Amino acid sequence: MPPTSPTTAELLLDLLELTSLSATGTRQLSTELKKRYGTFSSLRRRIESGLATLESEGLVEAGTHLGRRSYAATPAGLQILEDQGRYPHGGTVLFTDLVGSTALIDLFGEDGAHEMRLRHFELLRSAVAKHGGREIKGLGDGLMIIFSSATPALACAASMQRNVAGDGDGLGLRVGLHTGPLLREDNDFHGTTVIVAARLCDRAQSGQVVVSDHVRATAEAEAGGGQPLTLLGDLALKGIAEPITAYELRWSDGSRRAAVSPSTVIA
Repeated sequence: MPPTSPTTAELLLDLLELTSLSATGTRQLSTELKKRYGTFSSLRRRIESGLATLESEGLVEAGTHLGRRSYAATPAGLQILEDQGRYPHGGTVLFTDLVGSTALIDLFGEDGAHEMRLRHFELLRSAVAKHGGREIKGLGDGLMIIFSSATPALACAASMQRNVAGDGDGLGLRVGLHTGPLLREDNDFHGTTVIVAARLCDRAQSGQVVVSDHVRATAEAEAGGGQPLTLLGDLALKGIAEPITAYELRWSDGSRRAAVSPSTVIA
């Protein structure tokens, strides 16, 4: 089937949708648009022109990600997508959970515990900024982050664990990731993909990153994918009908090998 060139309106909405999940560069935008339309005339020029238009209208904002210019939809841009009924086709959801938080106040007092928590979330957010994720919300002891693809999500999870492990405050971190369809409501996301990511985070141990097979397969299919993963097995997750094949991300050669509870691993 011959490639079709999108109209200007279609292109602008596509660019908004693709930048709605995380910081996205022109190269990734070009790759994603080729999947939808094929290689159409003046692709790069039209992307750059479209981004300039969206930025001038305050619908995307430009920044720097891994030394390259990147773009992310602003709240106004997200509202345009909502008004048009446009939702992202899918993405990778990352949940974090601080391990040992309940003992902080007893050990360090209110002020000390507060300072340690602030430092912990600074370390996590620095990893998110480095790898281009979008923070959706804080969850008391954790964060919910969305990525437009699996590869930077895995890299972010590894950076989070390395940051926390290197801080020396004795706190632990568990992380869960899942890739799949996303349901947006206002500035939040819902649905099975979100639930699975949260359940995988719940099942992780301190210092562990647990990811679904969907994350593994998506990362392997993406350029630059192929993070070191170890098979954990099929996990029965609360509220999920079918078992989820899970892997552990080996974020450090010297990291402690942590296993999920064997009572809920299906042989």
